Amino acid sequence: MAFTLAAAIVVGAVVSLITGSWWFLALALAIHFVATFIVMAAIGNRLREQDKEDPVTEARLAEERAEERHRSHLAA
Repeated sequence: MAFTLAAAIVVGAVVSLITGSWWFLALALAIHFVATFIVMAAIGNRLREQDKEDPVTEARLAEERAEERHRSHLAA
């Protein structure tokens, strides 16, 4: 992140010096911060998702639980 921030500052500063308007520096920093927020939000959403098993494994586990319940009823 530090490298992209530095690059955004340099690019914004160069464009600002060429054009004579410092708004380009502010624009480069704003774009950097917005892009960083979007990437971090996407990473956060992905990390909050729980791993889900595939349907075949889910069905096998459900069948095993049903068999265990059936065996426990027979043993009782």
